[in-house]
Amino acid sequence: MRFGILGYGGIAQRFVHDSAQVEEAEITWIASQTPAKREAAAAAVPGARIADNYQACLASPEVDCVYIALPHAQHKAMTLAALAQHKHVLVEKPAAFTSADWDRLCAEAKRQDCFLMEALKTPFYPTSAIVKNLIEDGAIGQVTDVDVNYCYDLKGQTKPGWYILDPLQGGALYDIGSYLYYFVLDLFPNLKPTLNVTAQLRDHIDVHFQCELMTDSGARILTEGAIDRERPREAVIRGTEGTLRIPYYYRAEEIILENARGIQTIRPTIQYTDLAGEIAEVCRCVGNGWRESPLYPQAKTREVLALMEAIRSQFPH
Repeated sequence: MRFGILGYGGIAQRFVHDSAQVEEAEITWIASQTPAKREAAAAAVPGARIADNYQACLASPEVDCVYIALPHAQHKAMTLAALAQHKHVLVEKPAAFTSADWDRLCAEAKRQDCFLMEALKTPFYPTSAIVKNLIEDGAIGQVTDVDVNYCYDLKGQTKPGWYILDPLQGGALYDIGSYLYYFVLDLFPNLKPTLNVTAQLRDHIDVHFQCELMTDSGARILTEGAIDRERPREAVIRGTEGTLRIPYYYRAEEIILENARGIQTIRPTIQYTDLAGEIAEVCRCVGNGWRESPLYPQAKTREVLALMEAIRSQFPH
């Protein structure tokens, strides 16, 4: 699978690094509008073509799939541009700002007979499936409450025009909400429609938010995200007979189960780390002629985006 990459920031650099784990993946083009990043790309992937405009990459017959690693506001337009060139697409999270926009992208991918997936690492780690099985098997009894957070501190980092600080596309929810709400919806798909949302805005962007959700069975789920404070990034699932703690749940390498039998740490075998799982999934799906991933289907992305839309609609203005 020959990948062309749009953008060469930190996430694209990790993509290049992690692609080495996937035998079927080859980086053939990298496009960036920043001279220093083009130099870095040329040094990192000597065999790749380096372009200063995105269209050259999209039009190249040497590209099978386009990985879109640009600021959020460009995801929709660049996905449509790639699909217009009959390229398969892996687009960074959030793939779109609204579920309606995602519907449009999915419809266009279907029309062009192309693969489309949002780039999210979590579905390709085995830990979520193990947590789900533990809950279903009654390892902690009936789930009563859940805490999931992704909080980190930018520590005053600023860059001219940085998208994280742009009121139209920045803030904590757009930055890390996909991790939170994929994890929640994967484990607890039957949520009540009521939301209890609080958010702190600074310079018109959300620097901290909390959202309380309820499952149909009455379990309380508290989610929290921030770009202005540090907290251990973990999920804690409490039940009537025990607790599950999942450090770094969005790329978890261990699960800590505590119940009447004691404390057990489960460390599953992990084939791919960080972004390599999603790269491998693109190669697998396209190789099989599939146009979406059975492990991270387009409908699940839509659910996550719809929930994030509903949460954002309750932010103060």
